[in-house]
Amino acid sequence: MSDDSELLERIKAGDESAFSEFYDRMAPLLFGLVFKILNDAREAEDVIQEGFLMVWKKAASYDSARSSPSTWVTMIFRHKAIDRLRARERRSRGMERAALEPTACHDEGEAVLQNEVGAAVRAALERLPGEQRDAIVAAFFSGMTQLEISEKTGAPLGTVKARIRRGLLKLREHLGGL
Repeated sequence: MSDDSELLERIKAGDESAFSEFYDRMAPLLFGLVFKILNDAREAEDVIQEGFLMVWKKAASYDSARSSPSTWVTMIFRHKAIDRLRARERRSRGMERAALEPTACHDEGEAVLQNEVGAAVRAALERLPGEQRDAIVAAFFSGMTQLEISEKTGAPLGTVKARIRRGLLKLREHLGGL
């Protein structure tokens, strides 16, 4: 078994077996870190894939004088996870604005359509059971994580996740082809 520094040197040279060994060694720990930041297994898996692709492409930039291999990869994955979290928050804020505020449009017809879409989303939200609506509003319009919603409401995390999922499915039904 090779040490991490040796594996990175071999990865720099394009050694796929070294990359595979490095992945097998590091992925479980890195997944735990990324999952803790994102609190979403599917997103964590995506970040793991993106992060290891970056390790493969950027292995030549590793400098053993600056950090250990584990510190170097931990920082890569931590930054990737934080970037993903920020992107999620931007999407949530964008969805909130789209649903609750009419947007400035250059075309009068587009403005009417935007107002109609916002009104349809608000109406569909009102048709949801209160707990589902509150969970969706907190998650998508207030930018709260599912864990934060759980802590705020006192509901178990699994219940919060189920409320959001069921609510989104009902919203899809209510909104039809919108």
